[in-house]
Amino acid sequence: MATTDKYDRQLRLWGASGQRALGETLVVLVGSSACGTETLKNLVLPGVGSILVLDDDDDDNGESSSAETGGIDIHPSPELSPSLLKFSGESSNFFLPPNSKKIVDKLESNNDTTNGETPLSKAARASALLSELNPDVCGFYSSVPSLAAVDFTTFFQTLLANPPNNHASSSSSTKLLVISADQPPPVLLPLSHACHNLSLPLLALHSYGLLGTVRVQTPPPYHFIIESKPSHTLPDLRLSRWPPFDGLNDVLKSVGKLDEMEDSKDHSHVPFVVVLLQALEKWRGTVSAPFNPDASSRPRYPSTFAAKQDFREVVKNMAHNLNNELNFEEAVREAHLVWAEGRVSEEVQEVLDRVTEEEFFTAAADDGSAGAEVTP
Repeated sequence: MATTDKYDRQLRLWGASGQRALGETLVVLVGSSACGTETLKNLVLPGVGSILVLDDDDDDNGESSSAETGGIDIHPSPELSPSLLKFSGESSNFFLPPNSKKIVDKLESNNDTTNGETPLSKAARASALLSELNPDVCGFYSSVPSLAAVDFTTFFQTLLANPPNNHASSSSSTKLLVISADQPPPVLLPLSHACHNLSLPLLALHSYGLLGTVRVQTPPPYHFIIESKPSHTLPDLRLSRWPPFDGLNDVLKSVGKLDEMEDSKDHSHVPFVVVLLQALEKWRGTVSAPFNPDASSRPRYPSTFAAKQDFREVVKNMAHNLNNELNFEEAVREAHLVWAEGRVSEEVQEVLDRVTEEEFFTAAADDGSAGAEVTP
C-alpha cells in the first residue's frame, strides 16, 4: 500500500487522485529493450500498481505457451539470484543481464554453486530486476515464441477480465496501459489495432542511440495534453482597471500613506500591490504637469519605455532601504502589472466566443437547482 511519506513528492505534483489512478494501473511492456525497461523503471519507482513484461525469447525453457491460440501463461516475477546480478561490460540494458544460461554454465565451470538455478527468459530477468525497485509493485512476466504471432486482442481481453494477482496484494489493477518498446511493424501494427479496438492507451517507443521517438495512441474521447502550470501566465491583479474594486479600496484606506509611515517594520510589510498603487498616484503627479494642469487629463498609466522606467524609479525612491525591504523589491519586479491589460486566456476566450450571454444564462437556469434565481 502506498504511503504518504514514501510518495510525498509526487503527491504534491498530481495529488492523491493521481497517485490512486497510478496504483490501479497494470502496465504491459511489449519488448524488454533498454528503452522499454528504462520507461518501465520510471513508472515502477512512483508506485504503479503492477507490471507485466511480455517478450519473445530464443531460449524457450518451457515458459512459453501457444501464442497462436492466445493462451499465454503469466508468471510472477522470479526471486533475485546470483545469475541476475552478473552484467558484462558491453551490456547496454541495466535491467536485462546477459543470457542466464551462459551465466549458469560459467558458474558451473568455475565450480561455483548455482543453487539449483535454471536459465530465465528475457522477460523474467527484466521483470525480476524491475520489481526489486519498489516492493509496492507486483511484477509479472510472460514469454512467447514470437511476438509477431501473438493474438493481442485475446490477450488483452483476458487481462481485463482477470487481472494477474500474486496473492500477496489484496487489490488488483483495474486499468491497462500498453507500452511498445522498439518493436518492428509486424508486431506494432497488430498491437496498435488491438489497443484501438479495446480502447486501450498505447505508447510506442523507439530509440536510436541518443535520439528517440514517442507516439501516443489514445482511445476516444482523446486525451489532450495541457501545461497545468504555464510559465507565461500573467497574474491579473486588476491594477489596470480604474477605479479599483471596493475590496482593494478598503485595503488602500486602511494602510495610509507610505511616505508618512515612520516605522520601518510596518513599512516593509505593506503588500506590494498597495505600494504599486500609491506609486502610481505619485507618478501621475509628476507627468505632464506644465501641459496638463488638470489631473483628469494626465495619463493613467505609463505607456512609453521612458515613462515605465520613471515609474520604477518612483517605487524605488519610496523605499526606506530597498535592499532590506522585500515588498519594495517585489514591487519593482512586478511593476509591469500596473499597465498590463487583464485578459482572459485563449482557452477561456474560445469558450466565450462559442456562446452568447443569453444562451449562457439560459443553460445556467436550466441546470440550476429548483427555486434558484439566475440574474444576467
